[in-house]
Amino acid sequence: MDLNISSILILFFLSFVAQTLNASLGMGYGTIAVPVFILLGFEPLDILPSMLSVQVLSGITTAIFHYRHGNIDFSKNSRARKLAVVLTVFSIIGGGSAAFMAVNIPQIFIKIYIGVIAIIMGLLVYIFRNKRIQFSWPRINFLGFIASFNKGMSGAGYGPIITSGQILSGMDTKSSVSISSFTEAISCLVAILVYILKLEALHLVLILPLLGGSLVSIPVAVRIVKRSEERNLIVAIGFIAIVLGVTTLIKVFLFR
Repeated sequence: MDLNISSILILFFLSFVAQTLNASLGMGYGTIAVPVFILLGFEPLDILPSMLSVQVLSGITTAIFHYRHGNIDFSKNSRARKLAVVLTVFSIIGGGSAAFMAVNIPQIFIKIYIGVIAIIMGLLVYIFRNKRIQFSWPRINFLGFIASFNKGMSGAGYGPIITSGQILSGMDTKSSVSISSFTEAISCLVAILVYILKLEALHLVLILPLLGGSLVSIPVAVRIVKRSEERNLIVAIGFIAIVLGVTTLIKVFLFR
């Protein structure tokens, strides 16, 4: 696969914008970038493994930056650390099983499902934004599997579900965004391994500009989270989840 300079710059810019949103709010990279790249003429099986590869590296880097800037407490007995471990396990299960199924299930049904779930989660976050909800392990375990399954299947749908889901389960907003960055990376890694087994190759010419745009955006996004009030982040996450869900459904029904 050969790319000209303009295509490389487009990949870099779109990845920068999508990762800034993703690292700031814990959602949006795949949901925004995948449809845009496909509209630009890229084949799904070319762009999807490449984007998942980028999100592994950028997700782990983002999590490290969040930790160093004090957005999350990963001390030995902290709830955030335990939650990250649990979600990692479900990321492995959900991401791997979804990638195996991806070639056998019509993508339109998966996209509709992701759009509906994102809208529901966004509405729930907005409705309960002023209420303190008791933390629930069963609730977060279920959402962890669903979010990872979505990511492995379509490259999108992880952030709107798992970030808003953590908030609905009683986790603070900044920790939710930070944890999502790390566990999403694990889900992507497992899915990539499955895609490599099936496709036997990754396109470095796509990965490099995507990775460059993502890494450049991370310091900007981390500072956004650091300086933001939790209430404002909650409202933003709910709003973005709804917008992404509606956008996904519009693309499915009007731009097939």
